[in-house]
Amino acid sequence: MMINKSYKHWMIVFLMCCLAASSIGLCTNAIGVFYTPVSKSLHVLKGTFAMHATLSTLITALTSLKMSKLIRKYNYKKILLIGVLLSSVSTWMMSYSRSVYLFYILGILRGIGVGIGGMVPITVIITNWFDKKHGLATSLALSFSGLSGAIFSPLLSSWITCYGWQMTYRFMAICILVLVLPALIVPWNIDPRKEHLLPYGYQNRKETTKVQNNKIKLLTISFLCMCLFTLLHTSITGISQHLSGIAVSIHLSATIGATFMSFTMIGNISTKLLIGFLSDLLSPIKAVIMMILINCLSLVLLFLGVIHQETLLLYIGSLMFGSIYSVGAVGIPMLTRYFFGNENYARTYSVIGFLTNVGSASSLTLIGYLYDFTQSYQIVFIIALCFHLINLILLVVICLRYNGVGDK
Repeated sequence: MMINKSYKHWMIVFLMCCLAASSIGLCTNAIGVFYTPVSKSLHVLKGTFAMHATLSTLITALTSLKMSKLIRKYNYKKILLIGVLLSSVSTWMMSYSRSVYLFYILGILRGIGVGIGGMVPITVIITNWFDKKHGLATSLALSFSGLSGAIFSPLLSSWITCYGWQMTYRFMAICILVLVLPALIVPWNIDPRKEHLLPYGYQNRKETTKVQNNKIKLLTISFLCMCLFTLLHTSITGISQHLSGIAVSIHLSATIGATFMSFTMIGNISTKLLIGFLSDLLSPIKAVIMMILINCLSLVLLFLGVIHQETLLLYIGSLMFGSIYSVGAVGIPMLTRYFFGNENYARTYSVIGFLTNVGSASSLTLIGYLYDFTQSYQIVFIIALCFHLINLILLVVICLRYNGVGDK
């Protein structure tokens, strides 16, 4: 008889923590510390250098589109090994690059690696392994992307100061590989039934059989609204990668800027854990709305902090801004599962996960260019607040249709 609770379920969460720390925490959340020193060294605009991160994230998005199928068709560990080698080797090679175009090529290679070990595989695997406590498991795993960012942002900044950005890229490459080792070494499978286990807390329900045969249509108002919500929300996340630049723009040190990023990652961790708890306690919708409101307040504080050059407001705003990741990393997957069901999750989230990366990718470069041409980050905060307002309206529309007013 297969059991629905075991230590292996939580071992899977730990392994996903390691993947999130490497692919999202290091390769995505901590790279902002390189923008200023490398762009100065290469004598290019920040936006021009940030384009390598944009290309990387776009390729991650394209890779993510295929990952839900690939991990079912092939041995995921073999695919993961290829992914981590692409991520670590391309990062190592960045240390030798003196051309922004070579950074673009290496960024594309790293983006493939991040897509292989990133958000879509992590959330699909957790959805496979957890029926109950899905919110807790997802938030625990993805909070490690914030923990990794909080630890490595100041650490990388310090290494850049002491050893230079070239050597720091090499240190970073080693860390990317080491963090993925547990997932490569420990025996496990993406489907618990192949290990004679059921998803955590799974109960056999008669109605499940009926629902599993119903594939939703993707071209519905609800799904399109969810896609737009995802795109707008994740296009705000790039602000955190520019906190170091925000600090320098108001004559603070790059080290203080790295501390702002670290504060954001601490907020990232705490709000990801909080949104998982609130989702299981209340509902994913209420949890997401609460996080959006917290993020609105953080943008106001950052705006005022930049205008008045008030460091305390910037520290508090940076800490609260971490809530942006709680929705992007945890809230959006939970809303996808809540609105479209477990049986449609891999299919719907492969598209939504793609848009998650597209939004993140576009923001990295656009924010850099907005500063380059206006010499101010204030317009960025105003645009972000407008996006949040639109997203709250979109959530209302989706909820109305989900509750039977229209199609689901």
